Amino acid sequence: MSFLPKLMSAPALLPLLLTVACGDVPSGADAPSTVDSALEAPVTVSFQEQVSPSAAYTGASDATLLENTPAVNLGADGLIRLDRDYPTGSGKTSNGLLRFDVSAIPANATVQSVRLTFNVRNSTTGEGYFLYAAGRPWTEGQATWTLAATGSPWSGAGASGTADRGATSFATLLPGTTGSYGVDLNAAGIAAVQGWVANAATNQGFVLDAPTNLDGLELDSSEAATLANRPKLTVTYALPDGQGPGGNPGLSGLDNTGATIPDTNYPIPTGAIFLATNGNDSNAGTQAAPVATLNRAVALVPSGGTIVVRGGTYRDWLNNGAGNYRVATKPMTLQAYPHEQVWFDGTDVKPASAWTSDGAGHWFMDWSTPSFCNGGYYLYKYDAQPTTNTGPCSHFDMYGDPANPAAGDPQMVFIDGAYVHEVKTLAEATPGNFFYDWTNRRLYIATNPTGHTVEVAARPVALVLGVSGYALKGLGFRRYATNEYSGTTSAAVYIGATNSLVENCVFTRMAAGSLSIKPQGGVVRRSVFANNGFTAVGSNGSTNSSPVVADGLLLEENIVNANNTERFGTNCSRSCAQAGVKIAHMNGFTVRRNVFENNLGGAGFWCDEDCRGGVIVNNISRNNKIGIFYEVSDTGIIASNLIYDNTYAGIQTCAANTKIYNNTLVDNAAIDLWVYDDSRNEQDRRGSDIGPDTVNVQVVNNILSGGNITTFKASRSDNNFTNTGPNTFFSAMDSNSYYRSGGSGKSLINWVDTGGVNYTSLAAMRATHGWEAHGHDFASGGDPFFVNQALRNYAVRAASPAYLSGSPLPADVAQVLGVPVGTVTSRGALSWPGK
Repeated sequence: MSFLPKLMSAPALLPLLLTVACGDVPSGADAPSTVDSALEAPVTVSFQEQVSPSAAYTGASDATLLENTPAVNLGADGLIRLDRDYPTGSGKTSNGLLRFDVSAIPANATVQSVRLTFNVRNSTTGEGYFLYAAGRPWTEGQATWTLAATGSPWSGAGASGTADRGATSFATLLPGTTGSYGVDLNAAGIAAVQGWVANAATNQGFVLDAPTNLDGLELDSSEAATLANRPKLTVTYALPDGQGPGGNPGLSGLDNTGATIPDTNYPIPTGAIFLATNGNDSNAGTQAAPVATLNRAVALVPSGGTIVVRGGTYRDWLNNGAGNYRVATKPMTLQAYPHEQVWFDGTDVKPASAWTSDGAGHWFMDWSTPSFCNGGYYLYKYDAQPTTNTGPCSHFDMYGDPANPAAGDPQMVFIDGAYVHEVKTLAEATPGNFFYDWTNRRLYIATNPTGHTVEVAARPVALVLGVSGYALKGLGFRRYATNEYSGTTSAAVYIGATNSLVENCVFTRMAAGSLSIKPQGGVVRRSVFANNGFTAVGSNGSTNSSPVVADGLLLEENIVNANNTERFGTNCSRSCAQAGVKIAHMNGFTVRRNVFENNLGGAGFWCDEDCRGGVIVNNISRNNKIGIFYEVSDTGIIASNLIYDNTYAGIQTCAANTKIYNNTLVDNAAIDLWVYDDSRNEQDRRGSDIGPDTVNVQVVNNILSGGNITTFKASRSDNNFTNTGPNTFFSAMDSNSYYRSGGSGKSLINWVDTGGVNYTSLAAMRATHGWEAHGHDFASGGDPFFVNQALRNYAVRAASPAYLSGSPLPADVAQVLGVPVGTVTSRGALSWPGK
């Protein structure tokens, strides 16, 4: 489903459509993070029984320990049961054990982040369940309430003794609904996994327990019948410079958590205006006498001039002095002082003296934010937005995740730097949650503010830039109260200006979107977008405008990581727009050498509604729902992308005249490649700004590998008079290489035209349709293609049948990949970040 918000405009601002709502930062995102220039680009690897790093992985172990049946081993059970009253009314405890073999990670690796993902069968309430380090060896097939293994009793029954488990919790499991649920390990948990990587003998895994929780929690175990529901451990690590395996995927020099800004050393031009935390707005703005605020710096800088920002935190925004944003209307550059970290921050510190105890475990303060949601925050309650989809905070069906019912509210609270989750009632406001009384304009926390730093989101946006010719270089933007609905406050930086540059910047922990940029001449390069509440980057082009002009947006070498943290779009029916990057109506654009990873519930990259001339090349897209989505559009090149471990599809497209060449697609859970025709079309105009029906698609030289439900799907969405089906989709389909780790009985190609057929071999499809004269079909044995799939080295090895066996590249594809016309290449991606 596609969705684009209503066009908004601001005074002196060229119209810009935002495709980019409230920000829940994963629990580990606030842990201290450093970037070591001596490390190679980060590698992300997942461990999941018989799924990842490959179907051959059998390194996951788990067991339930039941006090009620103390001698029974449940290592083969399909569930991990956690409870302090199981069976109900017995008052007896049920604990869990979980371990992953992570020895595939080199011992000299530096672990940067760790995430656990479960499939929840029975959710819980209350204090949650905690994750501790197991302190002694245990055996999955022997562990019981009394024994860690045969002949080896626990020091305390149920692995409760001090020798059985560590004292520090690594994470809290508190899923409020069933289905997929993930938590990030805190700094102590990351350190524990680091120890396991350095010395595998110390890896005893985890103990899962809670001191008092009487509301049980049930999780699918590593024996669950559905492979994708088994527990998964995802580790991001980096190797010392020069010691990577050769295909180390990622961008070096950028911190994907968004905690640190890339180091820069931009020249300082003569006449620059200086902004500093110790400045004074009565100063002249020189380096010796800097100013203190954005308002003053922007007032002083001449057209085309430069503002140099000294290191520090600026709780500031460009504003009109009356509680709303102001639009900048002259071209300028804002850049960091050499080698200094500059943060523009949307929060204010609220000291303990600002809070009053209610005597019932809460502290409150009066708090009104009329500038939120484009100045319309109090028009409609944030969880009761009009069904006419007119905002002002959110589209009416975008906040449907039961675990995030206040997603539509831009209010945010941080305590000691950690994000505090918003709940909808005062009764739910326990430590780790806050409540905003929208009717009475009062904010409640459940942590005594004495001795803590409490920060509250106070500004909806940092900069709104109009006209033309802006550059933002080496700056950080964080924690602005942006909103999901379109408008100038839906992004912390809103650039309605042509010919603008964003380079070496960081955008993190916004309530919703972080950057919206006008595409004509727009460039976003070497920047990080991490842990934002909704879609991080949005842009709208000109194919639905008159006259149509060339857009030319360039997104290059960016990291787009872990966005849509508020799970916008869950259960949406028509306003679905969640992604890492969502752009639309583009008449020409280039997306190259970016990393799209861990974006929740949507695509890593998505171009939607009559995009034309898109070039999407040499990117990595992993651990999203969909890797790359090119929807209801016309003409495009999707080539040499590395796309793996997405939870639904690798590439999904319903675009005519599109060339899909030399992509590597591995272990995308449902489908590696899905080509279809949308039920909407140009002729019957059932949707606005829709590209032509799917025809003239070329699928050549791709590698499709892994344990998918089906490797390649081609399908008709509608049998109406104009829509097309796979019998007429393709003008080329050849030299693709397929490997099914689950065996030859699985669907290889699902072909749905007037009827549906599951081809379980390439030969069967070839006999019926004639395609894939040079295709490869492997359904047994180990991986036939890559140098080292377990270590995410997806370079094609010289002994592989995919090596130097591709079809010659056509001129336009060769040009965007930088190789001579007619070049015969290996199949799969030729280059990506880190290769």
